[in-house]
Amino acid sequence: MEKNIIEKYELIDGHIVIDNNFSIITASEEVYRFIGVSLAFSIIEIIHQVDLDDFMDVATNLKDGASKDMVIRMKRSDNSYRWMLVHLTRFKHICGETSFEYIEMYVSDIIALQRQNSVLQNALQNFRHLLAMENELFFTYDYETNIYQINNFIDNEICNIVDMDMDELEEVILKDHFVTEDTEDEFIAYCKDIKEGVVSHSHTFKTNFITKKAEYDMVEFKSSTIYDKNKPSKAVGSIRNLSQSAYNYGSVSTLKHNDQDTFASYAEVEYFCQNNILYNPKCEFTLILMEIDDWMQYVDELGQEEAERIYMTALQTTRHLLGYRGTVCEIKKNLICIAIRDINKEVYLRSFIESLRNQIAWKIRLMNSKIHATFSIGIARYPQNGTDLKIVHRKLVRALEIAHERGANRYIIYREHLHGEIK
Repeated sequence: MEKNIIEKYELIDGHIVIDNNFSIITASEEVYRFIGVSLAFSIIEIIHQVDLDDFMDVATNLKDGASKDMVIRMKRSDNSYRWMLVHLTRFKHICGETSFEYIEMYVSDIIALQRQNSVLQNALQNFRHLLAMENELFFTYDYETNIYQINNFIDNEICNIVDMDMDELEEVILKDHFVTEDTEDEFIAYCKDIKEGVVSHSHTFKTNFITKKAEYDMVEFKSSTIYDKNKPSKAVGSIRNLSQSAYNYGSVSTLKHNDQDTFASYAEVEYFCQNNILYNPKCEFTLILMEIDDWMQYVDELGQEEAERIYMTALQTTRHLLGYRGTVCEIKKNLICIAIRDINKEVYLRSFIESLRNQIAWKIRLMNSKIHATFSIGIARYPQNGTDLKIVHRKLVRALEIAHERGANRYIIYREHLHGEIK
């Protein structure tokens, strides 16, 4: 039951596409979380009656290419109303001899915008030093609190790995031999530079403190100190694992399910999962296999080149929607595999799937207005579907098989009590 509880109602930069009848064609997953997932929503149903006439007047009288900003009240899924800043733009799409008009809306909760601005202003000074760095992990040290943190930073989401007092951290690492004896002096020098606020420094030593594994990895810590009023305020930096084993794609096995094709590209997905588990054993993933329905019919009717364009649109839209939350790879033509972190809550997962397939269908429709694409999707989750990723993969393939068996335009979330155990 708790999987369905919505913890975040805030909506910032939500994207909605509506037609001339004010029906929602597609929307971002954040919008679906805000208004609730439905197959047939009209924007009229979620705008406050007091503001509805003004909204319809503005939307109806917008000319092609014109934009308008307004503030209206919109109902969210808990039936409360929020003041929203809305930016509307009308477009006319011409495809061959046919054309149609639509409106794009960008909506933001005004209170959420105010709160986000405050948070971003406080974080800006720290993270602008990090955004230019190409790293796996990052750390921050606060000189006022003496707290040292190691975090993963993915698509504006921070996953905390270490959060300790700096002196305590140094004592634990040395006492419990989390650095090798031959690189212990280098670790001590690193701690000294951090505490003294050295502007820029780099240290490399062998440690297993982050991974908690028996093997020690050679790890590079690059640091930069931020000063405020001539005093060190924060130290920030990147953490890079230099050990070859951590980046050995060749060690990842390819997988089979029954007599199906070997999913060689699945190695990229497995690597992504294993690399995240290395730093955060408690992290969770949703794995998704997606196919465009009636693919061979598109090949036969439109030709191979046009069908390829449809597939590439699906692939690129998926990558854009996923951002830095996971990875996307091509298994074979018309079969896309997705690994996304930490959306195991049912409402988040369904919002993501709803937004994913609607946005792809919309992009394809803009290419060819006669195509209304649908998708068959199989979903499995780590660790719910097995702590072994190979078992998760077999259940992922089976979920897609079930989606095919039940007809087009379905997604199946693999559940052991419904679909059976796979060993």
